[in-house]
Amino acid sequence: MAILGLLAAPWVGFLAIALKPSPRQMWAQRWPTITFVGLYQLALDKCVEIHGLEHLPTAGSVILAGNHINKSANDAMLMGSKILVERGCLAKFVSQADPPDRILKHFLRLMGNAEGVILPIQEGMTTDTMIQFLQHPEVFGRQQAILGVFPAGSADSDFAAHLNRPWHTSAAVAACETGTPIVPFYIEGLPCNWGPFEMLKAASRSFAGSKALNFKIRLGSPMLPGPGETEYVRLTERVRQA
Repeated sequence: MAILGLLAAPWVGFLAIALKPSPRQMWAQRWPTITFVGLYQLALDKCVEIHGLEHLPTAGSVILAGNHINKSANDAMLMGSKILVERGCLAKFVSQADPPDRILKHFLRLMGNAEGVILPIQEGMTTDTMIQFLQHPEVFGRQQAILGVFPAGSADSDFAAHLNRPWHTSAAVAACETGTPIVPFYIEGLPCNWGPFEMLKAASRSFAGSKALNFKIRLGSPMLPGPGETEYVRLTERVRQA
């Protein structure tokens, strides 16, 4: 039916598909997010597997924290789209605000508004904004706050090097300050240097029938900080070892 709708009225049909998982939340998004989610549903959902979805709470705020494998944040977009399709909730991922690639920088700026899927890193303000999002998701156009964080900061193709790099404690700080559980994740199956155009090519191949990638998401059991806990480094280390 989705394909027939596209053939009859391409732009209207595509918009309807993109908005379908959560019309109110998706209507507030900028065009790069709407385009990605539409393409994801048409072509890429079959290329993405998620295991352990039962560990993701169905209500209340939650932090997702794990490894980062793509320099253009396509891993965040794929993961967020899968959760959107499965749960109807639009996640928000912490991301760099000023990447060297001009096209990526433009996309991140468009998607980095309050209702958007990106929470841009701002020196001295990022953790406070994370806490505000977790405590008041309605301000950001959400009923449930799902916040994605890559504690290692930048992406790596070498998992061992990624794991051994110092991890930032911002996710642990936000969790402890708000009493929010952290759900650790592990992702694999996406080339590190794939940018927006490579994802578009992958969507075209998948739409034609081939499986262009095999992206896997594994969610672990939630980690709930204890009352008054301030051992941010220790909690971060638990997430790293999960």
